[in-house]
This record gives sequence, C-alpha cells and structure tokens, in this order.
Amino acid sequence: MKTVRILSFLLLVLLIGISCNDDDPKEMETCQDKIESLKINQYQTLGSHNSYRKNTQPEIVGFMNASAELLPEGFDPASWDYSHETLEDQLNIYGLRSFELDVYRDPEGGLFNNRIGNAFVGLDPDSGEQKLLAPGLKILHFPDFDYHTHFFTFVDALEALKSWSDANQNHLPITILIEAKEDNPALMLPGFGLTSTLDFSGSATEEIESEIDMVFTSDQDHILKPDDVRGTNSSLRSAVTTTGWPTLSESRGKIMFVLMARDEVVENYIDGYPSLEGRNMFVFTDADKDEAAFLKIDDPEANLVEIQNYIDQGFIVRTQADSETEQARTGSYTRMNSAFESGAQIINTDYYRPDPRFSTDVTWTDYEVKFTNNNLAMIHAKVIEAETIDCEVTE
Repeated sequence: MKTVRILSFLLLVLLIGISCNDDDPKEMETCQDKIESLKINQYQTLGSHNSYRKNTQPEIVGFMNASAELLPEGFDPASWDYSHETLEDQLNIYGLRSFELDVYRDPEGGLFNNRIGNAFVGLDPDSGEQKLLAPGLKILHFPDFDYHTHFFTFVDALEALKSWSDANQNHLPITILIEAKEDNPALMLPGFGLTSTLDFSGSATEEIESEIDMVFTSDQDHILKPDDVRGTNSSLRSAVTTTGWPTLSESRGKIMFVLMARDEVVENYIDGYPSLEGRNMFVFTDADKDEAAFLKIDDPEANLVEIQNYIDQGFIVRTQADSETEQARTGSYTRMNSAFESGAQIINTDYYRPDPRFSTDVTWTDYEVKFTNNNLAMIHAKVIEAETIDCEVTE
C-alpha cells in the first residue's frame, strides 16, 4: 500500500461564468454545490480503447507482415501496434474514467487455452494459463494471434475495477464498454485449424449479465443502471431527452456498463426488457429506439455536427480521438481536437501517454491525448479547472 497525493476530483471551478472566491468559504461551498449538481452528461472524460490489451507477440507480428497475402482484407497488423498500462495506472496516473473490455464466450472453458498462431512461428501453442481452462467469459483482442491481456477473464477485470472503486468511493462515475466479440479465426482464415469461436446469438448475453451479477451480487447499488436513469419516464430515451441524467453528486462512486455488439445481439438483450428494465447494462443503439441513451460515433471529424446535435438532445456519446495507431505515427491532433470540440462525453484513446518508443524511433511521435492541465474532465470543450487539494488516498 502506498499513499499518493491526488487532485480532488479536479472539479472545483467551471469556466462557464461560475467563479469561486477562495477567501469566501460560503462562495466556495456554493461553487462546489454547482459542480455536484451537474448532470453526468454535462462533462467530458477520457477513456481507453481495448483497455486490457498488451502488445502482440513480436514473432506473430513478423509472421503476419510476411504473410499479408493470406490475411483477410483490411487485416492490418500495424493497427495492433499499441499496448496499455494496468487499469490501476490508467485510473490513478492518467485519470481515465472509461474502459473498453472485449469478451468472448467460453462456457465450457479451455477454448482459448491453445494459441494456434504460435505454432506458425515455432512457439508453444499451450498458454499454460490455468484461468483459461475455467468456464466463463474471456478477455482478449483476437484469438490465436493477438491474445496478450492484463486480464484473462471478465470476472477478474470486474473485480479489479470494483476493488478500485471501493477504495475511491467518491470517484467520478466510471463507464465500462463491454464488446461482445465474435471474431472467428476459423472462418476468417479457413484451413489452418484455428479457433472456432462462439457467437452471442439467442440468450448468450445472459452470460455477461450473470457475471456482472456475480461480482456485484451484494452491492447492486454500486451499478448505475438503466432503471436509475429512466425513473418514472415512459422510456429510457424519453428520460435522457427530457428529465435528464442523474447528477454528479448522485452518481459518484458508481459504475455504468454499456453493451457494444451487433444489432441482433443488442435486440436479443433488449427482448423482454423494454427500455432495459431490470438490466445491468445500457446498450449502444440507434437514437430513435426506446432504449437509446448511449450512442457510439467513432469519427468526430466526419460527424462533428451530428455528435453535437445528439448531445444537445441529452444523449451520451462515445467517440475516438485516434484510430489504428495513425495519429501516434503522424502526430496529427486534428481528430483529437474535433473530439474535444464535439462535446462527446466519452473520448477514447490509445494514447493517454505518448507511445513509449517515440524518443528512440522516428516512426513514432509524442502524440498524447489529455485535457488542459491534465484535468479529469471538461465541460463541452470548456475546461473544468482544478485547484490542488491535499487529499491522501491509499491504493
């Protein structure tokens, strides 16, 4: 355990006409009250994309680059050339408040124990990881080839996030994007004996729901659910576009889950649960659906006005400041600036710190996504300024 000094939630002065006089405790309290009364869709935070991921095995990258003619169209190993710090460091050091976890089905266990791509490069396919033998959802990017991860199981990732949240109970709400992955190497690259994955058809999303329940079984209030947002409104969409989201004060210390999947999987998850009544997860869906609350619009440059319009209506939008390592290689901030300008409340990046190779490899730059003064949050491109407060938090 160690003690660290942090910025006390970095939410003390808004540059929206609110000013606080440090010499006047009453005025300071009033300012803080205004911060706490913000709705949780009224500020922007940073998050990471494929937050669990470590770099691909170098031998496999070399094999893929040498075998480009065998790969499916659009399959570019250069887009895999990034890695992430631990979730704890992403939370504590870089101030991220949104994370993306890719989950694959493995109800019998062992489906991802053998990494067949290793056999192509003279490495042992057997992972040697006991956690991969147990039944349950697994976290990885692409079976057989891109499997390095900070967490082998979804449950392990959930428990780590819950533990951090328990230890930092006044944190800004954290959003966990759960991608129901169905990438199937056996179908994409037939004839090589690769892993045949399971899709999320039918009621398979219940496996995600049940593992969330298992980790939070005695602490359901820890989760900010669709029911909490919908209230007495006729639909979830109606709630976010009229009465709005809960306030920051009501939402501190909570975690929100959002299902990211193909349309049929989302519809199966909704079926029987109109407006996601009784569900743990929100969903990314079309803005005209009763279940609409979160929208996924990846490209903020091409969709700047669209994002702004949806935000004006009350939706929470997730966008990406960079994509497939391009910005880290070129050093272009155009897309990041568009993401900030759009007002999208969740801005995902692979580069909350520069790629570690930038100082020794000229093919990389010091591209880095952060808010002014390293703040945790912004109000629609107006910075929430921070005042350093002496707070001691044990990790």
